[in-house]
Amino acid sequence: MKTDVLIIGGGPAGLSAAIETASRGLDVTIVDETSKLGGQLNQQTQEMRPLPSVYEPMRGFELANKLIEQIKDFNVRPLLKHRVVGFYADGSAGITDEENVFPIKAKKIIVASGAAEKAVAFPKWTMPGIMTIGAAQTLINRDFVLPGREAVIVGSSDFAMETAMQLMAVGTRVKAIIEKQSEASAKEQEKVSELLRNGIPFYFNSFIKEARGNGQVEQIDIEMPDEVITLNVDLICMDGGRMPILDVFYQLGCSFGFQEELGGWVPQYSNTFQTDREDVFIAGNAAGISTQGALLLTGMIAGISVSEELQTISPAEANEMREALWKELGLLEYKEVYSGRVKHLENFTSPVLKDQFIS
Repeated sequence: MKTDVLIIGGGPAGLSAAIETASRGLDVTIVDETSKLGGQLNQQTQEMRPLPSVYEPMRGFELANKLIEQIKDFNVRPLLKHRVVGFYADGSAGITDEENVFPIKAKKIIVASGAAEKAVAFPKWTMPGIMTIGAAQTLINRDFVLPGREAVIVGSSDFAMETAMQLMAVGTRVKAIIEKQSEASAKEQEKVSELLRNGIPFYFNSFIKEARGNGQVEQIDIEMPDEVITLNVDLICMDGGRMPILDVFYQLGCSFGFQEELGGWVPQYSNTFQTDREDVFIAGNAAGISTQGALLLTGMIAGISVSEELQTISPAEANEMREALWKELGLLEYKEVYSGRVKHLENFTSPVLKDQFIS
């Protein structure tokens, strides 16, 4: 199979890149492991904000549906329940549906592989009833399953605060937010204030000492600064942060740099979101963990850059649009994340890791 643009990952960044490229007449193929495009947006019932100026405020699943509807107007071929397993010597991607493997030869590749959640380890943390906040959100909003009746949240990011509110909305009693730092890490403090108004206690400088239960978590000990308390719970939601998914970049032989603000190791890329491989571009959380609005913008910039490379848009038009989108990215993205992204761009010509991986 041949295509102009192969997009690996059908989340918000992959879809926005598809809209930019396909709307300019390019043949686009999207490969995604799941059964539905839209990524985590499909599980998010809260209002997404802020979003790029071309989108009005809407909830996550509504945004996913809007993006999916938009690509239906263009020549976009979604390959759902497919994944990349490697690359052939001629640069073709090896794609599998778990029964067959076939090559796709693309003129350009945009990797929008997303991010993975990190767990929080403590004694007996693998017991049933202990899961990441993303898993709890999926059970509630996609599978319509109540993950537990009495819960604690470990961690206090914006995502964790949103999950706590969603648990409360479906009838789960959230008994505490446990945070190892001295204050909540959520950047949107109104979410913290809302939980406090609902009587949810925050235990700062604290951590789970141990979980107990017979085939299912039933009880936890929380180590606090001056005492150890015990709570009866049947659900623990862990928020250990997220990290970019990088496997495809290893296989492609891309170089990497380390930026704590972007989630750790991240492939090097320029302001066009082109990696040090001229045929490979990057978008979304793979280019640095950020908010949904910012992820959309990274996909748009990558899509415009690929369109320029394939000569469906002039360099002058591409530069003008990129400049406007970067300006909007600077307004939408949290300051420390945007600052880390700018620092990452400055290291494009001097990556920390290069030629370190066997493809």
